Amino acid sequence: MPAKALQQPAIINIYVLLLPQLLMLDMVGPAEVFNFANRYGQQQYKLHFIGPSPEIESGMGLKIQVAELPEQLQPDSWLLLPGLEGANIDFNSVAFNTCLKWLVDGRQFSKIVSVCAGTLLLGHADILQRRSCTTHHSHLDDLQNLVPSAKVLRDRLFVQDGNLYTSAGVSAGIDLALYLVEQVSGANCAAAVARNLVLFSRRSINDPAESPWLTHRNHLHQGVHSVQDRIQADPSRDWSIAELAKVSHCSPRHLTRLFKQHTDISCKGYIQKLRMSLAQQLLQNRQLSVEQVALQVGFNDVRQFRRIWRQHSELPPAALRNLSIC
Repeated sequence: MPAKALQQPAIINIYVLLLPQLLMLDMVGPAEVFNFANRYGQQQYKLHFIGPSPEIESGMGLKIQVAELPEQLQPDSWLLLPGLEGANIDFNSVAFNTCLKWLVDGRQFSKIVSVCAGTLLLGHADILQRRSCTTHHSHLDDLQNLVPSAKVLRDRLFVQDGNLYTSAGVSAGIDLALYLVEQVSGANCAAAVARNLVLFSRRSINDPAESPWLTHRNHLHQGVHSVQDRIQADPSRDWSIAELAKVSHCSPRHLTRLFKQHTDISCKGYIQKLRMSLAQQLLQNRQLSVEQVALQVGFNDVRQFRRIWRQHSELPPAALRNLSIC
């Protein structure tokens, strides 16, 4: 009996709407996430770069050839709206108003995704009325004044409200794209993309804008940085001070002193902080029990995990599963 052919996933057409003074990272970052997802999963994401004119000049002066705004959309289409350079946004320009008319002219998308100040265009298109959203921190007040009925959330990497996804900008757009890939293609595919992009950790929808993976790194001691790099590569490992001291080519006692001096936290405290951050991400997966999460982040005893958790969070681990995502 012939083997049953695997069903191919439906193609998701992502229309990337580009405007003059485009911030390149807002476009390229999320686009590369979907591009790499096609490599590690099935060929599911098809990118279409569109704009109000055949050529769009970015904020850094790079000129990009794009397709015209489509009159008809492919099924299951997404809109990806990168941000613009805030000081140079011209809301009265022909390009802006052409895109605005196209957006409000009955266009239907299964998902609407904006990065950085791209959310302002959605505000002008009356897409944000009474919806939760966010944008770059320098435009939060502008967005709230533009759409008084919107629930503009501060200190959030990205926000989901139904089919609307908005992000704080720049690198947060990459986090949002990884979140979308995980929803569609699964956690393994998203993790593979993150590893290929050399991201220490994917930040989740409930994370604050400041990542614990980036804190305690504002120093110039290369030996301590090497130790931090080694820990971040595998925070669940049972690291000993003697083992880490070999990385920095010093004695365990000297490393203990240097680490505290330059990072303002102990080696043990740093490892625990990263483990708790990793645990927060794993707890988003409802298929994993708290015991399984504790084991994956390096704790053999779930009671010890819960004790350390209480030092970093007022909520119990299971409560993260019940947090609203918008």
